[in-house]
Amino acid sequence: MEPPVVEKLLALLSDREAEQAKVARMLHDDAGQVLSAIGLHLEVLRVDLTPEQSAQVADIQKLLEMVISRIRAASQALHVNVVERAGLGFALEQLASKAREKGTGITVQLQVAPGERWPNEPAHAAYRIVAELLENAMRHAGAQRIEIRMQSGVLEVRDDGRGFDIEKKTAGLGLLLCRHLAKRSRLGFSIQSGTGQGTIVKLTLHGH
Repeated sequence: MEPPVVEKLLALLSDREAEQAKVARMLHDDAGQVLSAIGLHLEVLRVDLTPEQSAQVADIQKLLEMVISRIRAASQALHVNVVERAGLGFALEQLASKAREKGTGITVQLQVAPGERWPNEPAHAAYRIVAELLENAMRHAGAQRIEIRMQSGVLEVRDDGRGFDIEKKTAGLGLLLCRHLAKRSRLGFSIQSGTGQGTIVKLTLHGH
């Protein structure tokens, strides 16, 4: 049985993901489709316009295409099923991109071995864990460089933050949540850290 605080955190995560999925569907199915329809109508109108007017409509269509592209990107970023639809590697690239945008001067490197695929349940748990580790590394550890590597069933997240003494420091809620997410999905979980030495977290897919 999970500790009450972890159960509460997991419930909050599930609620947040459900809300994100709802917003993602609205963006993709409603806003995206309406804008696409407007673009098609504009294309029909161009037939009866003067060359100058047609050029102006073409400019509007380019703006629409840009907006549609951004809506699709936002929809993918919000939708937790991106892990199932596009794979863990792609989902991690989305996380890394958001981390780079969030942290000024922070280097986030991602290496995924070609053909690396994880089953849905552990992949989803790994995605949640990496998201938590990135947030902790940037917000609490003061990291300037974060490396994520995934190959042969092993996912490693390494940062150059301030680290901590594992023997003395009580695990925070973020780390506690990561451990329980890993345990639920039968992922091996190990952590190495030391004061001023950064932190390395390894997730191991069952059977590797």
